[in-house]
Amino acid sequence: MKASVIIPTFNRSGQLSRTLASLVALDYRLDLFEIIVVDNGSVDDTKQIVDSCIVKFPEHKIRYFFDNVPGLLTGRHRGAKEAKGELLIFIDDDISVEKKWLKSIVETFENYPDVHLVGGKCLPAYEKTPPEWLDAFWKELPDGGKMLTDLSLCDYGNKEKEVDQTWIWGLNYSIRKSSFLKFGGFHPDNISPRYQHFQGDGETGLSLKLKENGAKAWYNPQVIVYHEVPAERMTYFYFEKRYFYQGVCNSFTGIRRIKGSRIRKIIATFVEMSKAFARKILGTNAFKLTKNNNVSIEVQLLFARLSEMEKAGYRFHQKIAWSNPQVMEWVLKENYFDYKLPED
Repeated sequence: MKASVIIPTFNRSGQLSRTLASLVALDYRLDLFEIIVVDNGSVDDTKQIVDSCIVKFPEHKIRYFFDNVPGLLTGRHRGAKEAKGELLIFIDDDISVEKKWLKSIVETFENYPDVHLVGGKCLPAYEKTPPEWLDAFWKELPDGGKMLTDLSLCDYGNKEKEVDQTWIWGLNYSIRKSSFLKFGGFHPDNISPRYQHFQGDGETGLSLKLKENGAKAWYNPQVIVYHEVPAERMTYFYFEKRYFYQGVCNSFTGIRRIKGSRIRKIIATFVEMSKAFARKILGTNAFKLTKNNNVSIEVQLLFARLSEMEKAGYRFHQKIAWSNPQVMEWVLKENYFDYKLPED
């Protein structure tokens, strides 16, 4: 089998049904791909939605697995374990795909044997008209295109090209299975707030490992998904939470980069925070804010607030990680294939 499309899900049967509807409409040979749904303990009608789809589209290879452990990591790794395809294609349960999406992914891997990772456009499907302040969070890229990382949206233009590995995001993330296993899979993400100190950096960790080893990433503008953006994600409250968690992820990434060395900790901490904030908020180096930085006082105050939230998340994780050997051991694990949260 050529490809396995893997969808972790949790209590979002409505969104999942729309995702499945777009997948069964794909323009691609049915015998060459499978759809794997990994249910991370849903208590809604997720299973019934999947079962109904299996009955309605028997010619499609749709498989359902229940794994009562929360987190995207659990779902992605369980899906990879069960996958029969040589290509692992990870998507989220709140996206829809274009008809040529899968065909474009497979053709990209076939055309470029030295490419290990493929992604494409992640376009918005807004539930309502977005607020004006959201425009300031779109960042233009020097060679064309733009991204809004806080809502996992990107459009790198209409030409195929090699891109930085970290520009391929988990909602539209295709990788050779051999590379996925070789480079250790995903890091822990989307962990419940109670266990936030065990949060990792998701696909970023895997992408950085690919980058360190010279494994190419490729952008194909025909690999298009539409990401549902509900009204509650276009609020200050959502962005504040997002930036706090980003601070936690930055701490996780930073500690792994220095391999837990206290000697390098002081310098690395300052450098990591400065670079992350500059990239994400100020638009220095690779990024610049749209509208020529002409942002309102309201937005500037929001930037300042989000900066503090990101720093708070970073400090929160740093304090626990450097004082708790169990957490430090978790952060420095070689891989998380044997995923099990340490006891609180």
